[in-house]
Amino acid sequence: MRRFYFEIGHLNAGVHLSAFTSNFTLQDIFGAALASCLFPLVIVFPGYVTGWALDLFDFRLRQPIVRLGIGLVLSFAVSPIVLDLTSSLLSLNISLLTLGGFAAAFVFIVLKEKTSFIPINRGAKIIFWIGIAWVVFTILSLVDLQWKDQLYFSMASYDYTTRVSVIEAMTRTGVPPINPSYYPGHPIQLTFLYYFWYIIGSMIDTIGGRFVDARAALNASSAWCGLGLMAVVALYLRQRNADKTESAWSSAKIGIGLLAVSGLDIFPVTVLMILIGSIVGTVEIWNTQITAWAGSVLWVSLHVSALIAGLSAVMLVHFARGKTTSKQFIILTIAGMGFASAVGLSIWVTFAFVIFWGIWLIALFLQKTERKLIVPMIFAGIVALILASPFLISMFQSGGAETGKFPVIFEIRTFSLLAFFVKALPPIVRSLIMLLVLPINYLFELGFFFMAGIYWLKLKDKETIRSNPFYLAEILLLGVVLFIGSCLRSTLLITNDLGWRAWLPGQFVLLIWGVDVVEILLLNKSGAIPAFIKAGEIVKTKNFLRVLIVIGVLTSTMDAVLQRILWPARAGIEIGERNYSARLAFDYLRDNFAADVITQNNPLTVLDRPSGLYGTHQMIISDRTAYGVPLDVFNKLKNEVGILFTNGRAADWQLTDRICRRYSIDVLIINDTDPIWSSLAALKAQRPALYENDYYALFACGDYAQNKP
Repeated sequence: MRRFYFEIGHLNAGVHLSAFTSNFTLQDIFGAALASCLFPLVIVFPGYVTGWALDLFDFRLRQPIVRLGIGLVLSFAVSPIVLDLTSSLLSLNISLLTLGGFAAAFVFIVLKEKTSFIPINRGAKIIFWIGIAWVVFTILSLVDLQWKDQLYFSMASYDYTTRVSVIEAMTRTGVPPINPSYYPGHPIQLTFLYYFWYIIGSMIDTIGGRFVDARAALNASSAWCGLGLMAVVALYLRQRNADKTESAWSSAKIGIGLLAVSGLDIFPVTVLMILIGSIVGTVEIWNTQITAWAGSVLWVSLHVSALIAGLSAVMLVHFARGKTTSKQFIILTIAGMGFASAVGLSIWVTFAFVIFWGIWLIALFLQKTERKLIVPMIFAGIVALILASPFLISMFQSGGAETGKFPVIFEIRTFSLLAFFVKALPPIVRSLIMLLVLPINYLFELGFFFMAGIYWLKLKDKETIRSNPFYLAEILLLGVVLFIGSCLRSTLLITNDLGWRAWLPGQFVLLIWGVDVVEILLLNKSGAIPAFIKAGEIVKTKNFLRVLIVIGVLTSTMDAVLQRILWPARAGIEIGERNYSARLAFDYLRDNFAADVITQNNPLTVLDRPSGLYGTHQMIISDRTAYGVPLDVFNKLKNEVGILFTNGRAADWQLTDRICRRYSIDVLIINDTDPIWSSLAALKAQRPALYENDYYALFACGDYAQNKP
């Protein structure tokens, strides 16, 4: 039984955006813009209704525009786990009904209270327009750029090749999805990855119907993740500095502005590009990265969404202080949902939060005055474990790629500028050297925030830290992140995903401290010069911080420009034309073939972007979603199917049809880089192409060639 598909979101698959415009850039912009307009259904309304019903963060006392921000933050805690449980244990239709219920409740609340969401003060208006500008920037950063018959991806397409495939498969096959690029004779569920963020995208893909595809939904999800990050910065500062309500909007603007600040990467990357004589695709390429905020949101919004979900749980603990026991348990239930969501959004970010949670509990026990919170916090962990258990069980049962190592090992963070010079040294010596240069490593990666952390610790004495419970939690969280990011690495991938992503909570703490430093040192809101700064040094200190901020903004700007221009600048006209032809071919497949048709491109091609970004059908084997596939099985199947594309002297269809029948392949996707392309004339003489352009050709094969509709 291989006809296992069902469709919800693409009932009219033959009518797509191509009906409105022939320009792919305009199609992408339209689709992403529409998806962005639909996103409140999944990432605002659920949190808004939850916040109103439970009066979380004093929801009912807030301005309408602030309510939307609270609803946005809470939705990152509520929506992923609710949609996973309803879709995986029941069906996507039940998830859609659940979203419909939240939407109806939202409308009821708004009508009942006659709410107007138009910003009523200058600070709110500025933040509102910053949000609009961010959405526009995100869409333009991620869509394909078309010039005549040339098409160029964003650099972020490197990761989107996988993520679009997963969202499309979810829309087509349910949750967990059927692996879209692994079919060993029967469907295999794709569970060996954290996929909750893709459920959000799949909901929008489904609701948007023929006007929104999986890629448009993913692009919109990055835009809304950025909005969620802005909202959590503003809400956190408001909760943390509750005694400074008059400056809440000012602090929020500073915090949101600091999201545009990165490290000092501009210097080593510029040197690198001079040495190699060419541009690179991102400023993060030179070192074990701590990714800039904009880069994280554009590339790995799933990890940033886990950060927001985890921070919502932390803020709920602070909000629960002083409440009755019953109220604390209610509040911490939502915190538990936040952690359950975070587990399925990013294992690595959640790993940092879990360790921090345990240490925080110990600290509260030792403080004695806050012991009342300990049991509700443990309860939140139990709730998280129960809610996330179906996902965790399926993930562990899926097996996964064998690395021969434990998923996390001890290793000092690498400073790439020195890696070449110390690689011949004994491991213990290398580790000691890397440990010694950690401050320099972090100065390059964090820039302004590195110095902000140092200055903040000097500004806050022990008495001040005790006066605000947020401060202790921040110090503990940063300490946990510093240990994980400096001393541990993940082994599931070649890259140190743990060392990259676990730093997100630490980056958030440093950003919040950066707001304090800006207000005290640059804006002089305290009215006094801090004691640790020598007389006459305040101007130098201010100028130093300003320079770091400017460099950080330039680094972020450089990163955004590089990611957008790399392919047009380096790929050349031929690659642009091939990309354009690829999209035409995959669009033809989407619009003219049933959803249960199995297609196959050359599996020997590493990370074939068009098949991931534009493909809408099952494939037998591909590396883009090889999660959980044992390496020996993957290589065997890849090589056996790859024979279809490496025969440059094929004179007939006999061998090809035999292999297609064996693996249930219906349609071959051939391009000009495949050796078999040179045999096209002989093959077409016996069997016409289903579709052909200058770089791509589609052919029926196997049983489908004789029985196709």
